[in-house]
Amino acid sequence: MNKVSVVKTQIASKPERFMPDWVLGLIVRLSVVPGLWSWGRANAGDDWLDVSPEIISAVGYWQIPLLPDALIAQIAVWGAHLTALTLLLGFLSRIVGFVLVLAGGVYIFWVAPEAWQSAIVFEAVAFYLFARGSGALSIDGALAATAR
Repeated sequence: MNKVSVVKTQIASKPERFMPDWVLGLIVRLSVVPGLWSWGRANAGDDWLDVSPEIISAVGYWQIPLLPDALIAQIAVWGAHLTALTLLLGFLSRIVGFVLVLAGGVYIFWVAPEAWQSAIVFEAVAFYLFARGSGALSIDGALAATAR
């Protein structure tokens, strides 16, 4: 090994020593779970398979093109539940991160454009999940470790 590759290896390992990737992945994915789950439960109906009438009427104000309001409400409410569960387990987190980036874009452009500042923070977390995954302490991490 030459001197240049040794220096590059040492430089690359310094951030890993400060904050291991498994800790950062765990913190990022678990920081999103409570908000998604509580929003989904607040907008679900009394029955687990239902959505509340309030969210269906709210979707009418969102002006999202191409899909009926009831379908958008179902996708939003049950997508929040499913996303929270998959992030809690650390399963398919890159796909979930991509879906959350798309959902954040929909939120910024159609749902609440005036709240873009807080949505950008959510977008950054979602992009981290998309780019880096959920870390080693997850189902994805375990599957990646067994595939090596």
